[in-house]
Amino acid sequence: MAIRKFRSKMKPIVIVITLAFALSSLIAAYYSMSSQLSMKNYAFKVNGEKVDAVNIARAKNMISANLQNRGDDKIIETLAVDQAVEDELVQQMADNLKIKVSGSDVNKEYEAIENRVKDKEQFKRMLQAQGYTKASFKKEIERSLKRMKVLEMFAENAKVSDEDVLKMYNENKYTMFSGADFETIKDGLKKSLMQTEGNREFYKELQRMKKNMKLDDIRDQFVGFEEKVQTTKDGVDFTNVDYSKVYVQFLAGGVKPEDAAAQIDQALSYQAKILNKAKEYNVETDEELPVLIRVEDAYEGLAEKFKSQVKYTNEDLMKYFKENKAKYDVYPSADAYIAVLKPEPSQADKDAAKAKAEKIMKTVTTENFAAKAKSESDCPSASRGGDLDWFGKGQMVPEFEKAAFSGKKGEIYPEIVGTDFGQHIIYVTDKNEAEDKVKASHILVAYKVSDTTMNETLKEVQSAGEKISSGEISFKDLPRDKYTGGSLFENISETGYIPGIGFNEELAKAIYKAPLQKVEVLKSGDNIFLFQKTRENKYQSAEFSQVKDRVINEYVNQKSLEKLNSVFEK
Repeated sequence: MAIRKFRSKMKPIVIVITLAFALSSLIAAYYSMSSQLSMKNYAFKVNGEKVDAVNIARAKNMISANLQNRGDDKIIETLAVDQAVEDELVQQMADNLKIKVSGSDVNKEYEAIENRVKDKEQFKRMLQAQGYTKASFKKEIERSLKRMKVLEMFAENAKVSDEDVLKMYNENKYTMFSGADFETIKDGLKKSLMQTEGNREFYKELQRMKKNMKLDDIRDQFVGFEEKVQTTKDGVDFTNVDYSKVYVQFLAGGVKPEDAAAQIDQALSYQAKILNKAKEYNVETDEELPVLIRVEDAYEGLAEKFKSQVKYTNEDLMKYFKENKAKYDVYPSADAYIAVLKPEPSQADKDAAKAKAEKIMKTVTTENFAAKAKSESDCPSASRGGDLDWFGKGQMVPEFEKAAFSGKKGEIYPEIVGTDFGQHIIYVTDKNEAEDKVKASHILVAYKVSDTTMNETLKEVQSAGEKISSGEISFKDLPRDKYTGGSLFENISETGYIPGIGFNEELAKAIYKAPLQKVEVLKSGDNIFLFQKTRENKYQSAEFSQVKDRVINEYVNQKSLEKLNSVFEK
């Protein structure tokens, strides 16, 4: 079995439920999908099974949202149609494999999603914005769980030997695995390899099903979007789906839509060259896999072939070591358990915000509203005099929406409105009954953590630290509803970079200053950090004998890369 690097393209490209909602994008989705949501007809049949037009509309919207609504509409439609086809084929694959999902599993997942939204009416509007009823959303959850089970089955049946795992480790010991001990990572590495190989087998089965499927009864608006060869480069066929996937990758990478076409043409020509060079050097790729995955396999196969051909002497290695010695030196680093608690306003803090809002309410008028907002509001809209512009139903939190839509045009809403964000004074500046929209401004008095609350929270964190120090609890036992993190953060640099958190010079400095194994507390900005340093490395100048294995690995990698580049320059 050929060992492949882990890569994002090995993740099946099918429609999935993200199990989370962003209200603003859902509302935008509603308007962009409205014409297709009203359609009751299906788009086409896959092996006799109907595929709803709304599924394609939903997929198209998700792709557009990921691209920030940029890009060619036809290309996005092509991908949406392909996703809908693949999604249906995966369901048929699940049926062929006798995969079942229980009603209790579906209900459990539904309830977990619903519970993430406090307001049930808001949750219903979210579903409606994506074209779901409760029943159809549960059906989509069932389909999503089936997809997961299909992938799990392929992973469980993947053939990965202990030799494969060891080879993968040795090839990436000093890069991907940062010199980690084999015994500590071998089980996780084997599982990852099984998932990768399982995904490969899944893709092969999906490709076979696509080649043999019967796609018919295509409605007029979807004719022409089915997968077909779009261009041929040096004997290699690329379909409209391949073209569209590369297009989306370019846009996601920041390329302007108007510049993408020319770059795609060059990219496909280069990919064809990779496949042809692989044949020239007798590197085989699996013809049953999608062409874009075969391209990656061909490139990696060439790299592996050239690695095996690299020859070197001890003098070559020593010269390479001296030229690159800086990267072999050990620089200061530390590991530490870190948990973060962001203090929340107490009831007393919320009462203080309400009292301040009531005081402002007594003096605000329609004439001085903008000036008051600029001086008193805690919302970014303060610079605009509190202006929130036009909005429709479902775009604001329920309490705010109810007040704005029930308020009178040209008047300040007579009551202060409380939300999770704070206390609002709302001025309804205009209304559009025909479009069911409101234009409003507001003054927000946000809930702020007082010194008293901060000190009480500090005492709570210090108490948790004492329990960790005594062995009564560990970092993983900290309540998840209050703390984030709680895991071990490795290779923290003196410069302040903490992998997984980012730059925080104050926290990094405190970690380096702290004694080993001592649990300490740091207040930094709006956060309180609880941490325990477990390891610290001082600067060490590298000796060739100590890093020779790593030098060999990197020397071989560099020489094989140079060979690769020279091959593709021809």
